[in-house]
Amino acid sequence: MIWVTKCAFCGSNDRLTREHVLGSWLSGIGLDGAPGERRAGWLNRISRDLGAGQPFTQTVRDVCARCNNGWMSQLEAVARRVLAPLILGDAGVVEPGDAGAIASWTHKTALVAMLVSSVPDRAAGYGLPSSEYRAFHDRPNPLLPLPHSEFWIGRYLGPTTAIQQVTPMVVHRESQPEPKLPQAYLMTVLVGQLIVQGVRLTNSRAEIKPSTRQRLPRLWPEGAQIRWPSGVVVDEDGLENFLGGRDLLVEPPFAVAPWRHATELNESRIVKSTIEVEAPCGRHVIYYPAAIASLAISGRFHAFVASCECGVAYLIETLPDGAHFTMAGSESGVRSAYKQIDEREISITDAGAEFVCKPVRRGIATSY
Repeated sequence: MIWVTKCAFCGSNDRLTREHVLGSWLSGIGLDGAPGERRAGWLNRISRDLGAGQPFTQTVRDVCARCNNGWMSQLEAVARRVLAPLILGDAGVVEPGDAGAIASWTHKTALVAMLVSSVPDRAAGYGLPSSEYRAFHDRPNPLLPLPHSEFWIGRYLGPTTAIQQVTPMVVHRESQPEPKLPQAYLMTVLVGQLIVQGVRLTNSRAEIKPSTRQRLPRLWPEGAQIRWPSGVVVDEDGLENFLGGRDLLVEPPFAVAPWRHATELNESRIVKSTIEVEAPCGRHVIYYPAAIASLAISGRFHAFVASCECGVAYLIETLPDGAHFTMAGSESGVRSAYKQIDEREISITDAGAEFVCKPVRRGIATSY
């Protein structure tokens, strides 16, 4: 196992302490305290079960005492004072002088939430780069968010008590193809009836002015006093699109969208000892052993051939973020491409049946 020995934010070698993903003060303001499941993982992977626990008690041990008890504690103090009534659904206001701290608290919470995943997962590319943590720590004013970021605040009505999600985004001109790598990330923090969302541009010089489809009031850059709630309520039916960045709007000639590599993969689920993933046709499913998915998490990838009931054959490759359909066609054509993979075929026994596949060291060039 790999152990973190440096603070994720300041990089110091000081003793690491436990930092709450969501402030422990949330457990004492009247929210539902029933235990719930905790999960973390890749955007389209079977998320790792972290066990059940009381809400608002989850911690990470990647933060030094100086950060934990210093600027992080300052942000939690402002968040508790300003947000507690809103979280419970009581009408309230956010004064301009507090807007920056609430935006910064949201940003900090999103960064900490990404530390829940294991260090090997983060080393393999899950989460945000370490440079974002260091930049956040080094900003001149700890009560203000990083530059090139914007935040909104709104109301959520639904059964979910708390969620933190980060979605990679691409920014480009409408007339140009989407970039191959993300230039921004969307962060959303939901607690009780409060939902705060922000976008941070990391690798784009585009001068964009994003907004939300729900016309949520802009929290940052700060402006006038915000009366909460305002804008269209985010409900359970619209939550997935909101979290996934599909409700983010920008003015032409620019466009902004979720990074497809991470967000537009076929969802998968566990069925006994196998992984079930929806075929590209949208009507059928394909199965492969869960053991292969586990190997992918540790960096050992495989390719195999599968066919759906439509009669279409697929060449499929496992990566840390799930199963990728890399080629579609006739059985003979896909088998031919599979044979060209310069690796020896292996077999895996699953539920009494033999499953054959080939190890692959990197992604297959063919793309479906």
